[in-house]
Amino acid sequence: MDHTTESGMAEEARARREFLRAGSTSALMLALSRPALAGGEKARADVERGGLPRPGGPLRSAGALEFGPDNVLFVGDITGAAVHAFALKDSDVTSQADVEMGNFHNFEGRDLVLGVDQKLAALFGTTVGNIVINDMAIHQPSRQIFMSVERGSGPGAMAAIVKVNHGKLELLELDGISHSKMAIPNEPDQRAMLEFEPQQVYAITDVKYYNGEVFVTGISNQRFASTLYRIPYPFSSRLSTSTVEIWHPTHGEFETRAPIVRQLIREMDGKPYLFAVYGCTPLVRFQLEELKDGAHVRGDTIGELGYGSNPLDMLTYTDPTDHKDYLLVTIDVRSASRIEAAELTTAKPEPTGGPIDFGPGGLGRTQRDLPIRAEHIAILDPRWAVVIWRHPKTSWRLDIGTLMVPYFFDRRLGMAEMNWPNGPDPFHYREHRNEIDHA
Repeated sequence: MDHTTESGMAEEARARREFLRAGSTSALMLALSRPALAGGEKARADVERGGLPRPGGPLRSAGALEFGPDNVLFVGDITGAAVHAFALKDSDVTSQADVEMGNFHNFEGRDLVLGVDQKLAALFGTTVGNIVINDMAIHQPSRQIFMSVERGSGPGAMAAIVKVNHGKLELLELDGISHSKMAIPNEPDQRAMLEFEPQQVYAITDVKYYNGEVFVTGISNQRFASTLYRIPYPFSSRLSTSTVEIWHPTHGEFETRAPIVRQLIREMDGKPYLFAVYGCTPLVRFQLEELKDGAHVRGDTIGELGYGSNPLDMLTYTDPTDHKDYLLVTIDVRSASRIEAAELTTAKPEPTGGPIDFGPGGLGRTQRDLPIRAEHIAILDPRWAVVIWRHPKTSWRLDIGTLMVPYFFDRRLGMAEMNWPNGPDPFHYREHRNEIDHA
């Protein structure tokens, strides 16, 4: 192998680690940030003068996002070792009901924000290379998109929550929002290292709300590092801590350090479960009732979705064509995985103790690949998903756009016989050419 190839492979490996880091949580090297930004109009004025938006709010870093009831926005803050809860006011959100989503029948999405990374860089007075979008969440009542964003690195880094208002970017004014937080204990020390990066990068990998509790996944500085916290909301001093373990067939071993990267909590057949995907994409099932304070819980590995890849997002949706529910896992280096949700509880655990098996295994054998290559995805409604993705025809540009459910495909990006004027029209596109959906 020549040095050029070795250099390229090393760069590719580095890029993949950065991609997962940005997708799973705010990176440590973008931590140590000043407080969050506030004041959209003030920020724009400061940028025009060559300055920076004024700091404000309690965030030291901005990672995983999750909306709970009553307009509460939860934010994972690795540097601050906490989960924050912001009770948004009506004035903090803007209805996007009149925004065009696309032509559903014709598989045509819409570009909501072109070059979002460039526009964030302009907003923060920096270059694209200094911008990281760590997560995206949709406020369902208003259909408004929110992003956790970090600018820069080191002591001068800044964290912010940015929202999309009719294609324009606005800073969420955190200063005036009612706020509470819960400290996350036993974070790895900043000096504790993995082979390639600081352990603290994975201290908070995901945040989810379910039935009055906030579930936080990540790693701690304890012997069994992979940890799950259950935090009642509204926050008090109560916090339940479980350590979790899995059998990873691709590695041929039980694992107690690697964290849950993405989690999804769902009640099935009257019983709540937590489903998780790890790095190298084993799919694991936990019974929620077993995740008690002080418990060490071994989950059931029910699928190997593909080695050498990492999960980016995990969600469920209903297919309007067959009315079945499906699990969707988007993955960094290949197509997304779709699995029928009903199979999640009936799937038998993969056998333990065997040799290394690169799979796929379990539900990974019956998964369906979907053509989604998005850095972030969220379901807007039964017909549309929102994605942050590198534009397939201009890969240098990061856009926010829509994809129709359940095919997650935008016909505008393809080249097919039916795109020719007077060509074949097997799906009757021309009959529906002027049909436009709104949020």
